[in-house]
Amino acid sequence: MKMQRSAVCMMFLLAALLLPLKVIAAPQIVEEFFPSGEIAKPQAPFLRYSGVSNNGDSIQMWYNIPKDVLALSNAYNRWSNSDGGSDGFIARFGVEEYRLYLQTDASIDGGSWQYSDDWDDGEWPGLPAPHALAFHCMEGLNNNPNKIYPEMDVSWLTYIEDGNTGFLAPIVTPFTVDGGTNYHYDLKNHTLAVRCRLMLEYWTRGGEKQRIFSPWSPETSIGRNGTQEALTAPGSIEAPILSDFSIVVKNDRNFGRYYLEIPESVYDGVLYCESQEDTVDPYYIQVQMRVNGGEWQDVYIANPKWIFSGHRFTETEGGLKADDAVAVRARLQCKKLGIVSNWSNVVGVGTDTAEASFTASQWAQGELEEAAALGLIPDSLKEADLTEPITRAEFAVVSVKCYEALTDMKAEPYPSNPFTDTTDAEVLKAFNIGVTNGTGPTTFAPDVILNREQAATMLTRIYKKIEIGGWTLETDGNYSEEFRGMFETPEPFADDENISGWAKDSVYFMKAKGIIDGVGGNKFAPRAITDAEETAGYAQATREQAILIAKRMVKKLG
Repeated sequence: MKMQRSAVCMMFLLAALLLPLKVIAAPQIVEEFFPSGEIAKPQAPFLRYSGVSNNGDSIQMWYNIPKDVLALSNAYNRWSNSDGGSDGFIARFGVEEYRLYLQTDASIDGGSWQYSDDWDDGEWPGLPAPHALAFHCMEGLNNNPNKIYPEMDVSWLTYIEDGNTGFLAPIVTPFTVDGGTNYHYDLKNHTLAVRCRLMLEYWTRGGEKQRIFSPWSPETSIGRNGTQEALTAPGSIEAPILSDFSIVVKNDRNFGRYYLEIPESVYDGVLYCESQEDTVDPYYIQVQMRVNGGEWQDVYIANPKWIFSGHRFTETEGGLKADDAVAVRARLQCKKLGIVSNWSNVVGVGTDTAEASFTASQWAQGELEEAAALGLIPDSLKEADLTEPITRAEFAVVSVKCYEALTDMKAEPYPSNPFTDTTDAEVLKAFNIGVTNGTGPTTFAPDVILNREQAATMLTRIYKKIEIGGWTLETDGNYSEEFRGMFETPEPFADDENISGWAKDSVYFMKAKGIIDGVGGNKFAPRAITDAEETAGYAQATREQAILIAKRMVKKLG
């Protein structure tokens, strides 16, 4: 058989734990990660046909890893590298051993699936030979964590030795090359459908083997009547999250050790890139370290192209001392797509880390540090709780900082204060450059909380002020068509009807430029609509959100 068998398994998910159980503790593995008694249903796998080749055709398959399995993988990586070693995971989750398997099934031209109830017994639940490919065991994440989306050659579907074996033989066309016989998939006249499911096999404290399954994934199909849809390229990368930093001795050198968590959304981008032609290891982890208040420096990280959550080690050229003040941050890059994530939050030891941190959400720490480096965080907010809602006066200050960063010019206050409820010079600067106006002829309402559509609109005015000659807040309506011609309007949000008419252009401008996006479920959450939403603080813009929007404007439009 000359069928290509490249990439039979280019990533492995979970190591088989073969150590004796030291301590029985806490919940069982199923109760912790799979409380419903089954693994979450995988998404439909993705197939790619390599096209006709003299070496034989190849069909490759990618499949996603469900959230609960990712959680199990992350927990193993975190706990098995704790002070207790692998026993730390065993003790925490009450198992003696576990393995995770993938089952893959297929049908031809809408015919029956190959599955039978024999697949449920765990002894050999897979397709007929070759067994090692048909029933794929995902072992060894912690030994070779190459990819979270395994790529598999689907040559197991044919397993042709003489042109007549393998249940896909009816859709295979033989041909002669170099005096021998090879085979092509005839997908012009036939349809191949594939589905997959996961099985967890584990041993209890008494040594009894148990197993649970996921439901079968939705099917995907290619060929004559194929329904598979193309994958969508990501427009951005979510930043990683760092935690658990310490200085440890390894091979007689001091290293910075920390846990690096890859957000789930990143794997969709990895899947897209891996499914494209000739793409291997598309994402790359960049790590920087700062020692004793010095400059950020790129530092070594082992296997930076292995995108997985787990403990990592980093060192500087001269090594670390036990009493050094050390800060570490990381980000993800994809050269194929030309996109880079924001920096992660900063972790470390010593005063250096304390000076770099803000009272803010963990996910925002890295970008906030970038914002601080750009001079976008006002002194009045540096010690504040940035998770709190932002007021009109506070947002005015952030807007002014953004304007000054984009223009490299200092804003000046409005020469005569029209407001009776504030004397804030930054508010008067924002009023003077046209970012904001009052709530009445003589009132500004500095303490009123801003909502998301108001924030988007105020910062969009900065762009208009800079890019549209003659624009003022009073004449804004005269430039509507010109402004709409400056960006391609994206698909509407699901709650588009709740976005105020005066804010829609600004909201979709921000979305088109990748500066601000929805809150999940393709919703923007522009403003509170009901009294209950108003009371609950729905759609309020927070200080950290406002600062990060300003930072993204400067980075993308500056």
